Amino acid sequence: MRCLIDCFILFVFAAGHLLSFSQVDVKIPDSIKSFVFAKGTNDQVKLITAYGNHVLKDSVFMFEKFESLDFLRQINDVGRILNNSEYRSIMLNEKLHLFHNGGGVVFAELEGSYKRVDNSTLHLNQAGGLYFEMENRLHLYGGYGLWAHKEYITFYDPTVKQWDINYHNSNYVPTARWKAIGDYTNDTLYVLGGRAGDSSVDINLDLDDIFSYDFSSATYKNLGKVNPLLLKTYSNFTLPKYSSSIVLVTPEKITMIDFVNNEVVENVVLGKFLNHNSRYPCYIVGNDLYYISGFDNLSVKSYDLTSLEVDEIQKNTFSLINRSPESKPLRVVLISFVSLLFFWAMMKLFVYQDHIKDLILYDKNGIYYRKRFISMNNNEIKFIQLLTSEPFVSATMLNEILSEKDYSKSHLTELRNTFILKLKTKIENLTGEKDGIYETKNRNDKRIKGYKANSNFKKKTSFIVHLFKIK
Repeated sequence: MRCLIDCFILFVFAAGHLLSFSQVDVKIPDSIKSFVFAKGTNDQVKLITAYGNHVLKDSVFMFEKFESLDFLRQINDVGRILNNSEYRSIMLNEKLHLFHNGGGVVFAELEGSYKRVDNSTLHLNQAGGLYFEMENRLHLYGGYGLWAHKEYITFYDPTVKQWDINYHNSNYVPTARWKAIGDYTNDTLYVLGGRAGDSSVDINLDLDDIFSYDFSSATYKNLGKVNPLLLKTYSNFTLPKYSSSIVLVTPEKITMIDFVNNEVVENVVLGKFLNHNSRYPCYIVGNDLYYISGFDNLSVKSYDLTSLEVDEIQKNTFSLINRSPESKPLRVVLISFVSLLFFWAMMKLFVYQDHIKDLILYDKNGIYYRKRFISMNNNEIKFIQLLTSEPFVSATMLNEILSEKDYSKSHLTELRNTFILKLKTKIENLTGEKDGIYETKNRNDKRIKGYKANSNFKKKTSFIVHLFKIK
């Protein structure tokens, strides 16, 4: 009997501990098709629709209908669907504002509804820009539009109801980007990562730099490289702030990034407690992190951040900026044999150029062919490495590269087909060869589907390595 009582107490304790991780779990009604997930006045978590607000109160959505259809008419005039892909939200002057992701259009919460307050146009010029509030003004850093990434800061001036550029006095200007991670504090904007690339090839190449912008001196400062232990360096939305850190949510981690103190704290949590949908932003109310969970059946959930202090949560703490020195190639200079070494190097150069002229070379950045280059992401490089080391790459091996999750067979097939088609297109654009990679079956077991390469891939080595290679 005593044993049963102890087991029951243990069960209740465990259940209470698990529930503490996710305090709120409210299903979003199927009738709400188009909305903006936002945090408004008095820290109200709400779903904004064209007809009214669905405000989360005591774990229930309470619908507050707008008195008129003016907001619906203005949204229709803009011509963009009211959702978190098209619109962002931010608090300015204690009022919730909505603005278009690309810049330009601005709505403010007025008289129980939302009203367009700008005299601008739909810019479509800074999609994915890092948005932040400074002196009660909306600012945007970077973004993407008109087939180019942006490197400047703009702001919305409510006095003239127009957007303007924040001009700088800096000799150093960071690479243009979108989807950057950042934090504004004490008149300084801190930024890390984001994505960039060639609009004709790939606009989503991850960046790994860190810099700051001092508004008082109007100058940028390069702070170094991101610690490679921080795996994700981009975000679709501005991240919420908890204490002195911004909070980055990934499937299995809640990561605190503190720019000022140069510290990252990764809290490893079980993915089932989060299941965060990255198409929506996160918000913090008190000690609770609010987010949208799921992909087919959406729900609003909360996570008690004080739960991260328990011993059961694994923590990884490291510096934000990578302090390890960069490796530099060893250069051996033999002064007494300069003439002989130069002659030998020139001979090797001709041999090297003849050796690589018909090869497709690859390194961690992409593939090269006859002085042309196309960038590749990490998964594509891993797959090409497999093709060079294995005579046959099975579908299962490719699945392991594309996803760590156990998706359905049909979904994995779709992932593979999309991946192979994109990779083949890149190879064709580079070399002109249509079937650089083709699907086939294992010659020993026809049930096993896989891939082979027609192209002759070879890992790129520098001329210095070739110079001292002895056959």
